[in-house]
Amino acid sequence: MSASAKTNLFVDLFVFSAFLIIANPDLTGMTLHEWLGVAFLAALLTHLVLHWEWIVRITLSFFKKLWHASRLNYIVNLLFLVLMTGALFSGLMISESVLAFLGISIERNPVWEGLHHTLSDASVLVLGLHLALHWKWIVNTFNRYVIQPVVRLFRRERLTEERLAMVAQRVNSEQ
Repeated sequence: MSASAKTNLFVDLFVFSAFLIIANPDLTGMTLHEWLGVAFLAALLTHLVLHWEWIVRITLSFFKKLWHASRLNYIVNLLFLVLMTGALFSGLMISESVLAFLGISIERNPVWEGLHHTLSDASVLVLGLHLALHWKWIVNTFNRYVIQPVVRLFRRERLTEERLAMVAQRVNSEQ
């Protein structure tokens, strides 16, 4: 795995964490929920840019002989993108603080609110499927770039402590 895998992991962890926070407006309050939703769009676009080569490659070869998992990943990712785009747009249509900040006034329509909740709930389910499809990569990459460095750090500290103890023992024995 390359440095890009490390970058992908940390961007993905950030996007996933942001999604979990945004998905619970009771946790943040409605104003912060709205602004985090706007910020989430930037995080989602960053994720797409990081995976752009894959998107182009699979798009160009979608109807050719293609391994079924890549096709399934593509469909799930496209569905998630459509759901999130719809959830973000419908969220803007029912927004109170973001639109007010921008000086935009829209008459509230309950259809947008229902659509927002439906699309948001569906995106949670599709995100679960997305995670399941990438679980092996997530676990392996997390282990490589998070768990193993922490373990090495503690091993290094333990070795340093053992060396210091040996030096102290030598100094004490020489006295």
